[in-house]
Amino acid sequence: MIMAHLPLQGVRVIDFTVVWSGPSVTMYLGDLGAEVIRMDNPWVFPSSTRGLVARPSPQLMAMMGILGGAYPDRDPGERPWDRAAMFNMHARGKKLATLDLRKESGREHFLSLVEKSDVLVENNNITVLEHLGIDPETLHKRNPKLVILRLPPLGQDGPYSTYLGLGAHFEALAGVTAVRGYADSAPATTTSVFQMDPAAGATGAFAVLAALRRRAQTGKGEVIELPQVENEMLHLGEMYLDAASTGNPSAPMGNRDRNYLQGAYPAAGEDKWVSITIRGDADWAELIAEMGNPAWAANDRFTTQAGRLAAQDEIDEQIRTWTSGRSREDTFHALQARGVPAGPLYNEEDVFNDPHVAARGMLREIESAHAGTYKYPAHHWHWTGPDLKWEPISGMGLDNEYVYKEVIGLTDAEYQQAIADGHIAEGYLNPDGTYA
Repeated sequence: MIMAHLPLQGVRVIDFTVVWSGPSVTMYLGDLGAEVIRMDNPWVFPSSTRGLVARPSPQLMAMMGILGGAYPDRDPGERPWDRAAMFNMHARGKKLATLDLRKESGREHFLSLVEKSDVLVENNNITVLEHLGIDPETLHKRNPKLVILRLPPLGQDGPYSTYLGLGAHFEALAGVTAVRGYADSAPATTTSVFQMDPAAGATGAFAVLAALRRRAQTGKGEVIELPQVENEMLHLGEMYLDAASTGNPSAPMGNRDRNYLQGAYPAAGEDKWVSITIRGDADWAELIAEMGNPAWAANDRFTTQAGRLAAQDEIDEQIRTWTSGRSREDTFHALQARGVPAGPLYNEEDVFNDPHVAARGMLREIESAHAGTYKYPAHHWHWTGPDLKWEPISGMGLDNEYVYKEVIGLTDAEYQQAIADGHIAEGYLNPDGTYA
């Protein structure tokens, strides 16, 4: 019998995460039907999670780039923590509540929530759970069926396990930075891509699904350790294997490839580019035909792929001359019609205006309680099952009553005590209890 509901309907997930990797795990689980409850401490602002700072000044806004300054209309508003793009991107459909785990009453509220949950996801410093008294052993005493996913950058043990860093540092440690950039440029000129976070998000969601499946068979929860650097290293698997077998490390190649004649070439217009890949003789013949069979292409050195790769600098100059006089779209569609891999290099505005993106519904509107309604990247995949969840973005603390009263089970009087104890808020607080 085919299920009429999503696979994780009835599963409750506690989101105790920061930045991007952990929140993306819980986003995927929510898409599959889980109820995700995110707990934020209103007394501690998580930098690089809900913005870089709680309330960015105009001076700081002028300095911050897209990552830190991406608020609607570049306006942080009255509630910047609910308007930051770096948070809202993965916050859809989550219940947002607040709790101060540093207090014993907060710890007890959290453990009561654990008793009524199925999964906990965290990607904090490896000592945080233990420091707060909510280590896996304690959590499993309260709920032996709980699945716990931990996402330490460098693992729970080992000589580097306690080292601090951000995506740029861990990408470099995994080897990503060494193979990015251009052959004639230093690593210092290579910008970060922060691939580690979304990569860990997808793998983490898969690991949770596996643990839930196992729990259905054993009745017991699991502790999953997913070191993000180790996960990232798997994305470079062929390079590690090649180095192990030949002793030669990989080097950055820019837009080029070891086997294909490949590059990014300027097109007509300001900062417009098109990428082209020539896989072999058939692609080469089609490219040359589209270029009008120029005389230079008849050179005997260009009759084989090996010869073309050896002369790529020379060939690239000819291709650049040709593409620069055409729109990237003309080159893209003409070469695709000939079966040659090619594509335009898009910025965000180009993506929003692309007809294929629109036809596929790759961008989809979603409403936020405090950031308005905008288009976001839609679900990563489609299927023939029930529609994946796509629900509005809540605001910090807006789901406190639901979480404390309906899930944890506090009475009205107990909820008022939680307010008095400093757990309940709808934003970040100063030491005197006023809003930041």
